[in-house]
Amino acid sequence: MFERFTPRARRVLVVAQDAAREMGHSQIKPEHLLLALTEGEGMAANAMAQTGVDGAALRQRVSQRSQATSAGRKLEKVPFSPEAKKVLELSLREALQLGHNYIGTEHIFLGVQREAQKRDQTLDDLLGVNTTEVHNRLMELLAGTSAAAAIRSPALRSAMDAARHQAGASPMTTGHLVAAMVGDTDSHAARALTALGISSEALRAALADVPVAGTSDATLSTQSVAITIGQTTILIDEPDVAAALERLSADQLRDAIKKAIGLTHPDQITG
Repeated sequence: MFERFTPRARRVLVVAQDAAREMGHSQIKPEHLLLALTEGEGMAANAMAQTGVDGAALRQRVSQRSQATSAGRKLEKVPFSPEAKKVLELSLREALQLGHNYIGTEHIFLGVQREAQKRDQTLDDLLGVNTTEVHNRLMELLAGTSAAAAIRSPALRSAMDAARHQAGASPMTTGHLVAAMVGDTDSHAARALTALGISSEALRAALADVPVAGTSDATLSTQSVAITIGQTTILIDEPDVAAALERLSADQLRDAIKKAIGLTHPDQITG
């Protein structure tokens, strides 16, 4: 199932695990997933922010929901609770019901909400706002995305799906999209290329011979930033995070990490 998760959705799982460990909780619960949604990017984060969810207040409430233990803070890999596992299952169901072939942050939120409903519980106290308002705002954002997608031709929608499949775990490039478009010999693009005397086979061969490096598509490749704390060097290769870190000065980076992890000797940090 995890292959269906978008990069942002996968990031939510990582952040949820980190939050549970930091709080000394022995399991990842639905509330940790909810917290992770607010601390990342994506449609769910936007919907919660736009309806007034306070991330700091939510973190405090999540921290108080389970008893902290020193053993929980030492866990290398915090397991998912049965309820959290159910959330992930429901996230897939929500995605399928919406006709989506991926699981994004929006589906995780809907999964958390659905799991709470199955236990006759509400997320209102945890979120600090009316959950229905968050749900409705999320549906509005989804409707806007669907409306934008609806103006694409059937051939383009099929080509984009095929291009994503061809790209696999790598970033999808214009090359993938062009190859997918000409794969449909009846598409507008394929017929235009045929009129120019360019066959789909020749185009694919040319794309295979041209390296992505050095093209504008190469900007999609992952950037890395190395941060050294004492004797330990951490390589940050999450594209959005790496790009954000590169914009910080050394002093700003030290202060940010000191604040995040409570270091008393920020001079130990280099970036």
